[in-house]
Amino acid sequence: MKTLPSFTEGRVATSSRVYIRVARPQDKEAVFRFCQNTWDWGDYVPQVWDRWLNEPEGRLLVATKQRQPIALVHWLMVRPGEAWLEGMRVDPAHRQAGLATSLTQRCLKEAARSGARIVRLATSSRNTPIHRMAARLGFTRVAVLQPLRAEARREKGPRLYRPGLSLLPRLLPLIQGSATLAAMGGLYSSGWRFHSLSPDELKARLRQGMVRMAGTPEDMKALAMIEMGSPWEGMAISYADGQPEALTVLALGLRAEAARLEVPLVSARLPDVPQVQGAFRNAGYQPSSDYPFWIYELSLEGDNTQSEPGNTRGASRPPSGQRPGR
Repeated sequence: MKTLPSFTEGRVATSSRVYIRVARPQDKEAVFRFCQNTWDWGDYVPQVWDRWLNEPEGRLLVATKQRQPIALVHWLMVRPGEAWLEGMRVDPAHRQAGLATSLTQRCLKEAARSGARIVRLATSSRNTPIHRMAARLGFTRVAVLQPLRAEARREKGPRLYRPGLSLLPRLLPLIQGSATLAAMGGLYSSGWRFHSLSPDELKARLRQGMVRMAGTPEDMKALAMIEMGSPWEGMAISYADGQPEALTVLALGLRAEAARLEVPLVSARLPDVPQVQGAFRNAGYQPSSDYPFWIYELSLEGDNTQSEPGNTRGASRPPSGQRPGR
């Protein structure tokens, strides 16, 4: 694993006294303080802070004023050439000052210099400030996602087929040509990070036993890819498609399998497509959010990233030959 190149800290134009720099362990208290009321239940940033701080494929950045963090963002390379932005937080006392835009522009520059050809992010369909920022910077909305959730179903459910590596040549074109993948802009999720699905990743999922089918290898009626998610997600369905009735059977079977594994919840990160959503709701899944999420992406090819406004101090040079992979 190649580590990311270093970047020089710089002042941004939102204020002569606002700086963007790499986060430090001692920033934790200030960051947690302005994140504590992000949602009614709090925020997930405290759970991922240490991992984000030390993740070799990414970088955790803060904007500071009078040496105190007032905004946060994390970016990382999820696959060679593909970067993901997450965890954008701005102290309520410092909003509407351009901090989210400046942090995103810094991420775009770092990602481009680290080999990214495309950058993506997810946000709530209600987060209009991020929508406006994304439009200004040239992002395009590529998918609408409606998360679903159901409790594990302890009643006896349909048994699902677990395909092996021998079915890879048939499964790959089936998934790549599916309505679900098209509705997701060709993307697939690992956790809440979206990226293109490579043959090697599908192969790894098959090898790990993380693919399920309704039907038989000769008659594949519905297919899902799963992973064991966080405690609040349980078994997470990251891809599902197929015939409606078979999709319902598949969704019920996954609830039963979760119960056998003593996993209390099954969650699904699926596109807002009536056929897919309807099949899962027929199996007892309900929206885990009152509103959908939007996936945005921006191509960095052709060096179309926009410059930060104003002056920055100590602009760094692009690294030579450094391109991190997974």
